[in-house]
Amino acid sequence: MFSLQTHVIICVSFFAAMIAVAMGGNALQAAGVVHDLGALRTPFLILIFILFLGFGFSAIPVMVKIVLGFQRQLGNKNVPAVAAALRAENRIIYAIWALLAAGLVVAIPAAIKGGLFDPPGIEPAGGSVAQTASDGDFGATSGTLVARPGMLMSQMVHASSLAIDPARQSTWTGSVVGGQVFDFHIAGTNIVFPRCRYYFVAPYTREPRRIESINIGVSPSAIGPGELERSNASLRQKLAADGWLAGHEEYRGEEDRTLHGGASRGPEGSLWLKNGIVLRIGARRIDDAVEGEHARTAGRWIQFVDLWQHDDYPNIERYAFAPQSK
Repeated sequence: MFSLQTHVIICVSFFAAMIAVAMGGNALQAAGVVHDLGALRTPFLILIFILFLGFGFSAIPVMVKIVLGFQRQLGNKNVPAVAAALRAENRIIYAIWALLAAGLVVAIPAAIKGGLFDPPGIEPAGGSVAQTASDGDFGATSGTLVARPGMLMSQMVHASSLAIDPARQSTWTGSVVGGQVFDFHIAGTNIVFPRCRYYFVAPYTREPRRIESINIGVSPSAIGPGELERSNASLRQKLAADGWLAGHEEYRGEEDRTLHGGASRGPEGSLWLKNGIVLRIGARRIDDAVEGEHARTAGRWIQFVDLWQHDDYPNIERYAFAPQSK
């Protein structure tokens, strides 16, 4: 067994790596390099989980050595119980590791089955993401979630008829997640999404009582590419009718325009703005690609929306907003 100093270095290194990976992911999203982890989400969660386990296991010898070392410093090394513990120091550490490992053998498979590495909020109890999105009979809605970025979490709970279970709050991020059938009303607007499938409400790191961003799975069920495009078009019309402005990226520099084939602006329709709230329309494929499939007709998809306050949206200075082009 290593010295106490070596074990402290190992333990601190695991903790620092865990923090660095989490902060690095947040920095990439804040810089706009990554908008949605997508396929990287599961490897990222696995890495964080491995570092967390490493930190937990490496903390055991640190605690055992500190406790026994303290007893030695107090002059208790000749006390029978302390002397026996000092002689069995390594065996104590190995025994605790064995107990932790045995618990993990039972807990990890159950946690994975329960959605440990699944996208937040997509998996309600009793089915995979694909099963959840493909089912046709979801029953009655559980209520209406009323929220918008910048709102206090307590205001969201008070304004919503949907019962928001505190037990569904993520212990790692402080975010509120859920996976039942519900309606979603963007507070302060006339936009209501009926029969949504999941929600993920993330708070500000610096102000955890206030909402920074919201991700809502708005598809009642999995749909094909054609139906997805019709759903996107319908949502664009709905947003325009409610007074939302359509956003497009401005290619202002010569290098930027060259990278985009000489165009001076990007397409519109995915990003929208009203009352200081930015809404992004997105889609996520929930089945696996098949070799030889046709991109325009392949896959089962769910539509989702992201909402941010204007000044918090990554690289918002690159975008301009105006009434939707006819």
